[in-house]
Amino acid sequence: MEDIEETILGWLKEGDDGAKDIVDLPWVVNPVRDHVYLAEHPRLPFTLLLVFSDEFVQLVVPLGLETLSMNTEDRLRVYHALLKLSDGINLLKYTLSGMNDEVTLRVDLDKKTLGKAEFNDALTVLLVGLQAAVTNLGLEEEFSNEIFERLVGMVVSRLEKGATKEELMQFLVQKVGMPEKDARELLAMILKAHKEASSKAQDVGYF
Repeated sequence: MEDIEETILGWLKEGDDGAKDIVDLPWVVNPVRDHVYLAEHPRLPFTLLLVFSDEFVQLVVPLGLETLSMNTEDRLRVYHALLKLSDGINLLKYTLSGMNDEVTLRVDLDKKTLGKAEFNDALTVLLVGLQAAVTNLGLEEEFSNEIFERLVGMVVSRLEKGATKEELMQFLVQKVGMPEKDARELLAMILKAHKEASSKAQDVGYF
């Protein structure tokens, strides 16, 4: 039987930008270490961490909110909101991760019985849970800024790898789903900033 790890990675990589189901989008998947991968698609507002163990597949989405440095009142407010959300969303766990107790969203899937439909349901639950957490914790502005910075980073990465202006426009319009006018304005801003940054880097300041 084909290994479920290879099967899942195949589901994510072999997608189409016009797909209706999240699992059928063409994700970019990169290995982190053995049996751990990072996956993302520019139309989705999160980066997905996939962790394969002997019996389970863990799907993890960091929220970007660290609670360790919060005062007691704020920490209790966050914990209360997450516990209430957990009670209303099946499959999903809100957990604390890392040294700074960062809030993460996690779904654990049994490898023995996992199919594509259940995997897609898990991705959908993560998206719903992320949106619910952002709204309930009042993180809309921070989240919007993070999404914008992530999108700009994707464009700059492609630009530095030699992508043409036409290819970048195609990425923004077809993959991200931006209106052409907005895509042109964003690309013009990025190209201008990139050109200015490159000029400063070349000016080494010799006397």
